[in-house]
Amino acid sequence: MSIPWLTILGIGEDGVEGLSPAAATLLAGAEAVFGAPRQIALAAPLIRGERHPWPSPMLEGLPALLARRGRPTVVLASGDPFCFGLGGTLARHLPAGEFLTLPAPSAFSLACSRLGWALQDCATLSFCGRPVEPLLPLLQPGARILALSADAATPAMVAALLNRHGFGPTRMHLLEALGGPRERLRVAEARGYALSADPLNMLALEVVPGPGARILPLTAGLDEGLFEHDGQITKREVRAVTLAALAPRQGELLWDVGCGSGSVAIEWMLRHPANRAIGLEPKPERAARAARNAVSLGVPGLKLVQAAAPQGLAGLPAPDAIFLGGGASRPGVLEAAWSALRPGGRLVANAVTVETEMVLLSAFGRWGGELTRLGVERLDRVGGLHGYRPAMTVTQYAVAKPEAGPGGTLSPQRGGPGGAAPLLATAGLGLRPGASGPDLVALIRRAEELSGHHVTRLVAPAFREGAEALSFAAAELALPVVFADREALLAVQGRCPSRSEASLRATGIASVAEGCALALGGRLVLARIDGSGVSCALSTESET
Repeated sequence: MSIPWLTILGIGEDGVEGLSPAAATLLAGAEAVFGAPRQIALAAPLIRGERHPWPSPMLEGLPALLARRGRPTVVLASGDPFCFGLGGTLARHLPAGEFLTLPAPSAFSLACSRLGWALQDCATLSFCGRPVEPLLPLLQPGARILALSADAATPAMVAALLNRHGFGPTRMHLLEALGGPRERLRVAEARGYALSADPLNMLALEVVPGPGARILPLTAGLDEGLFEHDGQITKREVRAVTLAALAPRQGELLWDVGCGSGSVAIEWMLRHPANRAIGLEPKPERAARAARNAVSLGVPGLKLVQAAAPQGLAGLPAPDAIFLGGGASRPGVLEAAWSALRPGGRLVANAVTVETEMVLLSAFGRWGGELTRLGVERLDRVGGLHGYRPAMTVTQYAVAKPEAGPGGTLSPQRGGPGGAAPLLATAGLGLRPGASGPDLVALIRRAEELSGHHVTRLVAPAFREGAEALSFAAAELALPVVFADREALLAVQGRCPSRSEASLRATGIASVAEGCALALGGRLVLARIDGSGVSCALSTESET
């Protein structure tokens, strides 16, 4: 087994005094030490090698770190590097055998030891580089929450958020510079918070709702009163059934087409913090309203695209589920949604008009699935008496797209070997600045010939957006281009069979083309092939 060349070293506010003998030896023997300026200052008495403060953003410093592969190097991190730290980022670039991690106690562990709380009973989150609104869904009576602050202003921002939503009696423990000589613990209620915080601080909250506090239920089907809307909103009873049919799972992506107030997308994201959603809404006032609702209900990460389907769907990341709350009767919308949906994904469409219902009946005939009619009646006044007033009946169509099997069938409309239609693939692309468009087109066509697959979309790294070669290839092949951001590429590097040291030095990513092919999911069917300044890899839509 090879000896790890990189040590990821957790260091606390007690500096080198808190390091184990092994950690101190590795730090002193490192040829180079990377870290934030504050961490380098804490470790300074033992540093003998070169000092490399991280640039901002930190990711820009990774190529210099990775260029040192094979030489003794230390990366400093606060506390536990794999608890809201940079450990996860580094692990996406390096196999586990290349690094050794020596953690210090995390801020969460130190806080619990000071307060006498059980860490497993606490919700944890970080406000570092993130908004404070994701705190809102966690505000349940009696909950204990640990949160890392971004800076000295964070505690006051949290107190203001708690007060706005009726949680003024919540006890806020302010823990500053934990583990070091400047450590300090203070407590105040949110409604009277007036403490001045050290920039290095975290919060421990004991949630106490005040009268009329807005507590978000843990079930689907939030009351319409929690949303800002113009009357065009999926009613809570229908919304609960819709969420059940969409069947959200951890980390999945939803397209909410015609999202209106954003209620379905927001509730999808509330099911798990890792869930993502894109709302497509052509009316600017409704898109703005959906954005406000997302912030107000604790999911500010909802992405809004101001466009109409089907044109607005082009270039979006492939979804795991799609909800059509409106516009399903427009020509091409249902077909475009079905085509974009991942194998195994769920499509749910609601209709209140006969015309849309006819479209859904036709889809049922082609793709199968389930058709359900939903009727809701609510008690209302009838003069001086009361009666049940029915809402418009909703016809709901729900269908799961078949998984790709060994024969290559991806859906009822897509064949495989021996079938009428070719196997379909995504082309992941790598290209140098100034690459030739014709060379890129030729390489993609060569990839099709080698694999026996037909390319239906192109995926390129976001740092090459605007490259003339990409525009040329997209126009020449009449294909959409999707851009994969750096985090998406890093997340799949462990599944890429090819590595380029030149690419790693230039971009910080060792496998660009294969990373792009895998960034939207699926499995490789053609590993990277190279042309003049361009590279291409192909993936299918299925992991199987």
